[in-house]
Amino acid sequence: MHAAKTYRLRNYRVTPDETALPSYQAVCVSGEEADCGADSTDQPDEEALTRWMAEHTRDTGHDRFKRA
Repeated sequence: MHAAKTYRLRNYRVTPDETALPSYQAVCVSGEEADCGADSTDQPDEEALTRWMAEHTRDTGHDRFKRA
């Protein structure tokens, strides 16, 4: 005999925190057999992130990134 299961469903809402500053990040996904994995860490704006990606490309030749 199986025990009865009870499910309690809830409504929820995800909202951005208006008091938090946005952050920008990229991870290098270039590589022959595995992703490079170099991580920009959080950058304060898109310009700083673009600069990091350009410098990484200049130093390594890698030109594929996953942005968040």
